[in-house]
Amino acid sequence: MSRRIRGLPRRAYLTLRHHGAREFLYRLVTFPLRFVGLERGLRARLLERAEARRVRAWYAREGRPVTIVIPTYGAPDVTIRAVRRLQRTVDPARVRIVLVDDGSAPEHQARLRSIPGVELDLADRNAGFAASVNRGIARSDARDDIVVLNNDVIAHPHWLESLQRAAYLDDRLGIVGPKLLYPDGRIQSAGTHRNLGAPEWFDHRYRFKPADHGPANVRDAALAMTGACMYLKRSLIDEIGTFDEDFRMGFEDVDYCLRAWESGHEVLYEPGARLTHLESVTRGMEVGERERSSLNHFWAKWGTWLDARNVRTPDGALRVVYVTEDTGVGGGHRDVFEHLNRLQARGHSVSLYTLGGEPDWFPLEVPVRSFATYEELAASLASVEALKVATWWRTAPFVWRAAATRGIPVYFVQDIETSYYGDDEEMRNRVLASYRQEFRYMTISSWNQDRLAELGVEAELIPPGIDLELFRPLGRPARDDVLLALGRSNPLKNLPLTIESWRRLQPRPELWMFGIEPELGERYGARYIEAPSDEQVNELFNDASAFVQTSRHEGFCLPPLEAMAAGTPVVCTDAHGNRDFCRDGENCLMVEARPEAVSAGIARVLGEPGLRERLIAGGATTAREYAWERRIDEVEAFLSRVAEPAYSSSASRGA
Repeated sequence: MSRRIRGLPRRAYLTLRHHGAREFLYRLVTFPLRFVGLERGLRARLLERAEARRVRAWYAREGRPVTIVIPTYGAPDVTIRAVRRLQRTVDPARVRIVLVDDGSAPEHQARLRSIPGVELDLADRNAGFAASVNRGIARSDARDDIVVLNNDVIAHPHWLESLQRAAYLDDRLGIVGPKLLYPDGRIQSAGTHRNLGAPEWFDHRYRFKPADHGPANVRDAALAMTGACMYLKRSLIDEIGTFDEDFRMGFEDVDYCLRAWESGHEVLYEPGARLTHLESVTRGMEVGERERSSLNHFWAKWGTWLDARNVRTPDGALRVVYVTEDTGVGGGHRDVFEHLNRLQARGHSVSLYTLGGEPDWFPLEVPVRSFATYEELAASLASVEALKVATWWRTAPFVWRAAATRGIPVYFVQDIETSYYGDDEEMRNRVLASYRQEFRYMTISSWNQDRLAELGVEAELIPPGIDLELFRPLGRPARDDVLLALGRSNPLKNLPLTIESWRRLQPRPELWMFGIEPELGERYGARYIEAPSDEQVNELFNDASAFVQTSRHEGFCLPPLEAMAAGTPVVCTDAHGNRDFCRDGENCLMVEARPEAVSAGIARVLGEPGLRERLIAGGATTAREYAWERRIDEVEAFLSRVAEPAYSSSASRGA
């Protein structure tokens, strides 16, 4: 608490400088609420209300006419209640409601005639959902956008304004869908994806999560939206036509969305639009003849398109594109660049797409394509038949969009990146939303693998490798008075703990740090080696008495492993991503994240020759387990499996 109070003046200055007076005043007023846990909820409500005002203002200026098509069949009680609720949420001057009955009994159709303010289309035979939608579209004005709405969906205020505004955020958008809730308030659908357990079917994203589940509040592209509520732009209908009436029961909504994607339009999930779907949480799953017919028709039509994408060259090599935000110095980029170089050396066709330029610190030998924006990158990547690999959460949405129609999306998760954003809930939700079910995942540590499993996705564990020809003992005696550390100010690196622990040592060795922030050397009274080459880093490891790393969290934590390979004893804290290779007392000392514990560990390594030699020997054994040839074998095998048809028997299972 006292540290938080002492830091208030600087935080206030930074808020004014980077966020402006309005945000400063908001934080000033709500600061006391943080200590009782109320500020986060208040902020969410205020942001939601501000967005609702913007949506209503946009709709008042830009709103365009819409025809809402509601297919119905059977007893009309639910339909009548839903329509009455719907009418209270839309402007009748801009919205027509067309109720299409699919051949119900005469007494049911007679009751529908009593509903005021709707147009009726009464079929004389049951032809299915798709045919009913098409009858409604045929009755609409040729300029109207269309909303397809189930007869058991209960509208919430401003749902239509939110959908329409989202639909016109980008010319590429063709279909937008809302957040659908069960009657108990849990999420029924936030978009559609393949069912991971039964891939011949489709499932709803975030199903059964609470309505305010953070990642479900992130606007995002979707493979498809459920036909329970779909906003269709007229420009899309004019281009791809109406629904496929060969779908007798089910899959017509997914089919229409895939047709949109294939025609160059995109499908979007808009969380600001909310409706309640009266579909039961425990509805039956029995598959009848009509459902089976639709299943077979869908996979005959789309099975190859979805599951048998060609990501190989004519001679059988893999085509692989990694995507990074930049190419600056970092362990994550090093791992990516090693993948690229070594895959190319094995004959595969690989390249890097990035917002950065060619790296000047790493000998990257593959083609590099640089772009000014992610939008430009995604547009270019979309035309490539390849394995498309996201490497950071910001890259993931664009990689997925670029692989929606061509190629296969892969996510190389090097950290669960919520750790970068502290208490910024909005950014943390955006990170979590990037972990889509449609990706194939590889990750670098079992800690990451476990966190991804908690999010419902499986990841292949492929740790980074070590270049044992580069990081190696040089056969010369090390200094006995030098402590080496990575000099980074990133809070996750927890450099202040290293500094405080070093200052407690008596006698105190020299402190050497390396990295790209030389001002840290002067600040802490240490020697700072700026931007050393890999060869120079290896020399630093060989010269140092010990290497210390006190990170709070790491996705993997490569420097301690490099130190082990160079024959340098290691003192570290538990940083999650180093648990796979750091074994306390065997190849390192893993100490508690307290200055006295870290200082004591360093003192032991410096003062106990037997311990020092044991850690050096154990570190060398561990490093050999991480030789790059073994790692690239695993990368190549994983990507080769991903390149095979994902579910080659999907259609036959449906038959």
